[in-house]
Amino acid sequence: MPNAADLHREMFNAIQKRDYETIRSLFMPRSIHVSGDGIEKAGPDPVVAEVETFTTAFPDLTIMIRRHHVPSNQVSIIEYAFEGTHLGELDGLPPTNEKVSVVACSVLETDGEMIAREADYFDTMALLDQLGTRPSAAGAAVEAAP
Repeated sequence: MPNAADLHREMFNAIQKRDYETIRSLFMPRSIHVSGDGIEKAGPDPVVAEVETFTTAFPDLTIMIRRHHVPSNQVSIIEYAFEGTHLGELDGLPPTNEKVSVVACSVLETDGEMIAREADYFDTMALLDQLGTRPSAAGAAVEAAP
């Protein structure tokens, strides 16, 4: 019986390899995924879609695990940084060719055999700042400094 830490590491390894089927297989059919925007979605497909979005937008995406906390066999918390060059569309944002490095956190819960819930937390404004596309208070994009 895999524990949460093992499942978490396997998920991150599959992301690095762009192995979407392995990612999908790690999640319960009725699992919950909370994306960086805080919206909860059911099932493994939203997880795979989010990974595909980021690996398409940042084809050279790499993940560096900074800390791995394991408070129990059912819970795993990974602090990580993701880095990459914005060469593809990201949720409607055209490529900027900018390199980014963003600190993030993933909290995973298991039912004892598969991932039951996974939540990602990261600073979207830090990402947009590095892309030079942070929206202003009025909603317009701020121009990147020359």
